[in-house]
Amino acid sequence: KFLRTAYRSRVQVVARTPPHSTRDRSNSSKQPPTRDKRAASPTLAIMSWCTIESDPGVFTELVEKFGVKGCEFAELYSLDDAELATHAPVYGLVFLFKWTGERDDRPCLDADSAPPGLFFAKQVVNNACATQAILGCLLNSADAEGLELGSTLGDLKTFSLELPYDMRGLAIENSEPIRTAHNAFARPEPFVSEEKRATKDDDVFHFITYVPFGGRVYELDGLKAGPVDLGEAGAAGWLPTARAAIEARIQKYAASEIKFNLMAIVRDKR
Repeated sequence: KFLRTAYRSRVQVVARTPPHSTRDRSNSSKQPPTRDKRAASPTLAIMSWCTIESDPGVFTELVEKFGVKGCEFAELYSLDDAELATHAPVYGLVFLFKWTGERDDRPCLDADSAPPGLFFAKQVVNNACATQAILGCLLNSADAEGLELGSTLGDLKTFSLELPYDMRGLAIENSEPIRTAHNAFARPEPFVSEEKRATKDDDVFHFITYVPFGGRVYELDGLKAGPVDLGEAGAAGWLPTARAAIEARIQKYAASEIKFNLMAIVRDKR
């Protein structure tokens, strides 16, 4: 019941707010935004990433622009078995939550200890956490039945898989097809090449991914040092393991925060 209440209680302006680039609800003239050093160059300013709305229809069209076929996004209002069964098969989960910068002592896998082929990238673009979370699922689901990544994502994975995590993030940032597709969903507001760092008074929201890979379940958060191994996918599948991690995160903030959003990447049933 709590999960359903939490998910239904989100508001659009919250869901649209990207990590480290929030709307300042105070008078913007009081504190001028920090200028992104890249904005000094007209060429590099073109590489800016806009904020996009957290919406299953938007995300579905976004991955289609990437060239992906065979999947769509579905918003979840509960994590119970009946809800998840209506969307099977589920390739991955994308979770939006309020980021607090709280310490997380769970160990992260470095490139040497991560399983071969697992794609993880450090987030180096302020406004791209939604796209990066989506890529984290798709690039680890390349073998899923009925899912076709297409040449853009296939080439990205082939090129970057041997790179360090931070260089993979740069590869995403520098991918013109991915950036162009992402920016096609800019909100109807002035596009600026200056980026504002969130202050302690701003609400900051962040996307992460839960995905199965090689018989285990991983949490992929581009703000962490590496992927987090959540454990084995049991006889009931990988979703119970992911559900336990998501529920633990929600319960952690249950007393003060109900602004969560969860989407599943599922087989295209249209």
